[in-house]
Amino acid sequence: MPRIAHAVATLALGALTLTACSSTPQAAAMKTDRVAPASEGEGSGEPVVDFMRLSLRLTADCPPLDDSKTDKVLGPGEIPTVPEEDPSIKPTGDPGDRLPVPADPPVTEDSAPPVPDGNLLEPVPLTKPEICYADKFAAHVTTALKGTGEDAAEVRTALNRAGYPDELIVNMKSEGGSPRVRLDLREWDTHVALQVVHHGTEGTVAEKFGAQPTAPLAGVRYVPEG
Repeated sequence: MPRIAHAVATLALGALTLTACSSTPQAAAMKTDRVAPASEGEGSGEPVVDFMRLSLRLTADCPPLDDSKTDKVLGPGEIPTVPEEDPSIKPTGDPGDRLPVPADPPVTEDSAPPVPDGNLLEPVPLTKPEICYADKFAAHVTTALKGTGEDAAEVRTALNRAGYPDELIVNMKSEGGSPRVRLDLREWDTHVALQVVHHGTEGTVAEKFGAQPTAPLAGVRYVPEG
């Protein structure tokens, strides 16, 4: 989730999982001609948390975005076990010897330097789960902007009201006088992004594309569909 603080996401994950479980039937029956804000009822007061709730609700019937999310129950032979310590094996060295320390500390996301990539700004293909995810959001955004004037400030306000925090909205140069933004939906380092052009009363065009997790979204060389 490159544009959202991982700390906030981690703290909210447990609560959101419970929310998803309780709201799945409602999500499956949700109509695309009605858009409720992410904080339907009483919001959390945190736009990022409310967006995560919105994401879970919209994509409840999509395949998981990665292999770490699965409902498969491990059988008895698949549960990993820890080998018991053999009492006949004695530790080597004298008592008090210093334990070896790794030469280098593990590299974390914060400490890892950016890797130069000549193709960083090239669009990347979306997986089938990501396509489902993107299509759900495209329909939601299109409906959210119905009745919105052809003004950049109005478009952003409507997107905020529909559950998209400012951190996810990237302003772009207008297209033929129509407001254009990109939505960064790359949760958990996936590739989903939307290009949204709002033509006022003529409607909204929301098209999906893939962007590398570390790419600046405004710079990705997006080619319109069709």
